[in-house]
This record gives sequence, structure tokens and C-alpha cells, in this order.
Amino acid sequence: MPGLPEVDVAVVGGGVGGIYTAWRLATSQLGSGSASSWAEARGGRLSVALYEGSDRIGGRLLSARSPHRPDTTAEIGGMRYVYPAQKLMTGLVEKVLQLPIHQQVVDLDSNIAFLRGRLLRTAALGNPAVLPYWFDPSEAAWLAARASAPPGLIVRELTRLMPEIPDQLKKGTLRPYLESIVIDGLPLWQHGFWNLLAKYISTDAYNAARETIGYDCLGGNGNALDLTTEFFDFTPGIKYRMVNEGYEAVPWQLQQRFVAAGGKIHFGCWLDWFAGATLADGSQGVELLLRDRAPITARAVVLAMPRRAIELLRPEGEVLRSDNADFRHNLAAVSGIPLFKLFMVYPQCWWQDVGVKQGRSLTDLPLRQCYYWPCGSDGTGIPGRNEPGLVMAYDDLLNVDFWHGLDVRPEVHKAGLKLGIRRPDSHNAVQMFAPLPPGPQVPPTSDNAFADRLRCNWEQHGVTQAMRNELHRQLLAMHGVDSAPEPIDAAFMDWSSDPYGGGVHLWNANYDSAKLVTHMTQPVEGFPCYLCGEAYSTNQTWAEGALRTAEIVLQKRLGLPEAEWQR
Repeated sequence: MPGLPEVDVAVVGGGVGGIYTAWRLATSQLGSGSASSWAEARGGRLSVALYEGSDRIGGRLLSARSPHRPDTTAEIGGMRYVYPAQKLMTGLVEKVLQLPIHQQVVDLDSNIAFLRGRLLRTAALGNPAVLPYWFDPSEAAWLAARASAPPGLIVRELTRLMPEIPDQLKKGTLRPYLESIVIDGLPLWQHGFWNLLAKYISTDAYNAARETIGYDCLGGNGNALDLTTEFFDFTPGIKYRMVNEGYEAVPWQLQQRFVAAGGKIHFGCWLDWFAGATLADGSQGVELLLRDRAPITARAVVLAMPRRAIELLRPEGEVLRSDNADFRHNLAAVSGIPLFKLFMVYPQCWWQDVGVKQGRSLTDLPLRQCYYWPCGSDGTGIPGRNEPGLVMAYDDLLNVDFWHGLDVRPEVHKAGLKLGIRRPDSHNAVQMFAPLPPGPQVPPTSDNAFADRLRCNWEQHGVTQAMRNELHRQLLAMHGVDSAPEPIDAAFMDWSSDPYGGGVHLWNANYDSAKLVTHMTQPVEGFPCYLCGEAYSTNQTWAEGALRTAEIVLQKRLGLPEAEWQR
């Protein structure tokens, strides 16, 4: 329409937070806020467009299928949600999209714990006498009396410092309780998690806890308030649910519904910068400069982007300019956490010979967590001993550096340049692992677009020969076997690469996330730029965090009412 901007809302970033925001704007009641008035000026229909730099919607939800196991969906990115605590994702998956789901199997007594060169079973983690760590006598006695694995020592010390934690967990009010805590004269968010516990737990006990929970970041020195809540998402009794056909089915379905409602998606569109612009009706709007494209105008921009992606934008305009000290300070409130996942397909499930079939095993080797991946359309099958099977290595922090050293790729990495630029004469420097072609006994996948997307995801994430060889060596070591069939296929992702800057994010100490989570959704007051995503949420490391910050933008900033399915 004459005099109107190209779009009302430009959403930049096609991860789950971005496509969720776009879908809600295109399909929900708009309430009585600014979104409603913009739609009224356009004749009753809000114009929403999403701009994504890659060729797919999903971001850090990346599902994939190997041609050797086309009935099995690997989760190279996010893989699960917590039921029932994560209410938005639970409602979206189970009420709105009605996707088939299953409960994930994680820790089983018969699985392996390979620690400091000693092969144990998970059941032995509750017996400090056989663990290769030095525990303080009181710690050893406490573990033995409760048959508790070493992470229980962190729970023990947290509960000593904050005695109401068990009751607050049961009532679902842990976070409000933690926000009221003051230790040594400082609120909990001003403490580092590791700093807080170092006075109360022995060094080796702390190492044992980190190594046997599986994630080094959960024992790190992030914001003690947020990391405490995060820690309890990975303790015994927590129920994880997974989407049968792959977690990427969530953004995929939202994409289909957004487009069906008239929304526009532009792939291969990288945002360079944006700045304020006066629109034809005299109102405040935004001009966006997209790489290799003409500028566009919008009434508002939603940056559904993590910290690193925002840092790659040109430091110009009302929000991004380098002298905007408040925004730059708050942008640094979170740290991206390197995460790495590598799936290998073996022609036979040789690990079953040592008594492990499902769930995960743990090790202090750089692969850290080994999942025996379920098969079948319902995501719960256990492949037969002589069938092709998948194992997943999953690690974080310094362990990612180990694998990164075996992946000298030709793409520019963390250079702040246009993504996809290749270094000259570097193609011959990397020997890629060439998977074997699937044999004739492997049935073809179903002929549909989502299955094609999952096959493409696998093919785009090949591994180097050096990575494949090293992971194979570590898998043999942790399972206590001398030889096994060679892998026939593999795929991986290092989520520390640009533009992600980390697979997940954690709040740094000395930042009050309870206040910043809302502030960051509109970092410059009065300017129509909004942020959403997992990074600046109070449900970090989960897609739920992206949905929650999106709802702050939608409800508090743009005036949409709460959806009926959220109640």
C-alpha cells in the first residue's frame, strides 16, 4: 500500500525463536498494542517477513538422517525438552503441532563410566570406594550412605547453603527462591557458581561431579543463580521428551504454517546493519541493510539472534553503535558455550557385546558422553546386534577445542568476515572421511520434503578422516575392546563456529538476569528493535528459553495477548 514500509515486522534469524515469533505474529490475535495498529493501517493484515542467512529454518535445532539408517533421526543440535516444566515447548509440541513424542532414555545402571582409565558401570558411581577419585572422608561417607553419584555432592552443598531448595523444587518455585538469596552480603547472581562451592567441596570431588554429570559447563563459574537452576535440569528424576521425527520438525511445521498464513521467508539474506528511519507517515521505523540486496524499511525489527551473530553486525545505528556502552555491556552478560556433537554409523552394533544397548555412557576422554542412539520411526527402537547403528559423542568447553584441532576447514572461522569465504589453496589440506554408499538392503526414505531436508542436513555436515579415526579410537578405549568394525558414515557440528558462537549460552556472574531478560528484549527504550532467543533468557541451554523471550517481545512489547494453548 502507498506510504507504508515494505513490511511491518522484519524478523532476522530463522532459528526456533525467530520462526516462532513470525508464526505468532502472522496467525494470532494481535490484541490492542502496536502490532494491532500496524495491521489496521494495512487494512487489517500485519505484514511479517523473516530473513535467514542460511538455506534452512531451524538454527540450532538440526535433525539429520544417514542413508544407512533412514528410519532413524539423529539430533546434531538441540534434542529434547523438559516435561512438564517447560510449558511453552510442551504446549507447542503436544497441543498445537501435535507431534508424536517419546521419552528419552539417559542413564541406565548397566552403562559405562570410563574414568581415569578405569572401566566401571553406571551403577558403580554410587560407590565411592571404587571410584578413581580422592574424596574427603565426610564426602565419601555421604555418597556411600545414599548410593549417590558424585553430582549429588553439588546438590548437597547447594542445599547446605540454601536449605529450602528441595521444597522449592517440588513446588516449582526454585527460581523466585534463589532470587531472594544473599550469601556473604551479596545476592546469589553476584557469585560465580564454582567460586561459591569451592569452599565447601574438595577439589577431586568437584572434578568427579563435573565428569560424571557429563557437561563441564554445569560445573563452571557462571552466574550462580542461573547455573543453579540449570544444574537441576540435569539431575535424577528429570523427564526429557523428544520428537519422534526430529526436533527440527518443530520449526519446520511453524515454517509451513507461517507461509500458509501469508508470511514471507527470504533465505540467503545476511543482515549487515540497521538504523532508525522516518517512515512516510512520519512514524519511527527501521531501515535494514541486507548484504547484496537493496535496503528495506520496517516498522520494527526483531533480532532472533545469539550474541555472536549480533557481534558480527556493523557497529552502526541507534542500537549497535560502538559508543552505546549500555548495550555493549549487556550484550557481554552471557557467554557462548562451545558444544560439539558427532554421530557415527557402524555396520554392526558392536557395543552390545559389552552389555550396553541404549541411553548414555560417560567418560573423561574428550568425547565425554556417548549415546547409543535409538532407531525406528517412534524413536524408541534398539537396533539388532548385526544391524547398522548410531552412536553420538557429545561434549562441551575445552573438549570442543580438542575436536576443532582435527577439523582445519577451508571456511573462514570467527574472523568477522562474510561467512562462507574460503582460504586459498586449503582444500587439499583436509582429508574428509568418505562414507561407504548404503547397500541395497537399506530401504529408501519416504518421498517428502522434510525427509529430503534431513538427508541434506546429514550430507552437509561431513567429518574429517582425522576426527573419524580419533573418535573410533576413543570409543574402543572406553568400551574396553581392542577392535570393532570400521564406521561407514558420520556427521557432526561444532556449534562454536560462526554465526552461532556456542551451542548454548550461560549468564556471567555479576549480571542480574531477572532484570536483563526483559530489558534485552528492547535494548534501547523507545526504539523499535527487539531481541529474542535462548541467549538472553532465564531458560538458557533450552529452546524453551527462545520461546519465553519471544513471548516477552510479543506480549509486552507488541501487545499480543497470551495464546489460549499457553494457559
